[in-house]
Amino acid sequence: MSKIKSSGISLVFILLLVITVGCGNTEEIIAAPAPADVTAAVMSEVEFMSPVPKTIETIGVYYTILDTSSVSDMSVYVCGSGAYPDEIAVIEFIDSEAADKGFEAVTDRLDTLIKTYTDYTPEEMYKLDSAVLEKRGNYVIFIVADDNEKALEITDRMFS
Repeated sequence: MSKIKSSGISLVFILLLVITVGCGNTEEIIAAPAPADVTAAVMSEVEFMSPVPKTIETIGVYYTILDTSSVSDMSVYVCGSGAYPDEIAVIEFIDSEAADKGFEAVTDRLDTLIKTYTDYTPEEMYKLDSAVLEKRGNYVIFIVADDNEKALEITDRMFS
């Protein structure tokens, strides 16, 4: 009788294991790299003109409608000369809703750059025309460089 009871318990355990594994979370799990690691990886392979790091205290000059209290981590570089639109920003927000609002703020930044460089240095518009602007989970990624396609490939690797 104890063999039957033991077999029954084992069978129940196996069924529970199968059900638990089979009904696991189906939401895609993405990597959560540090923003500084992402910008470093991209900048090591893609040229950016005169990159100057920005801090949470100085970012508001560039991202005017960004709620910095919802930022949990960030790495942002802006062209120091102003002659080029080159920029990279990887901003991690406290949650998805904050990231949605952050995406709006970065979209506003892109619109501002487009308005500025259309007349100022129209030969730089190709960078803005192919700019990377994405929301991935709680992250917003913004890249304006000579080779946005390569920058996106690197970013994809960092988040996979």
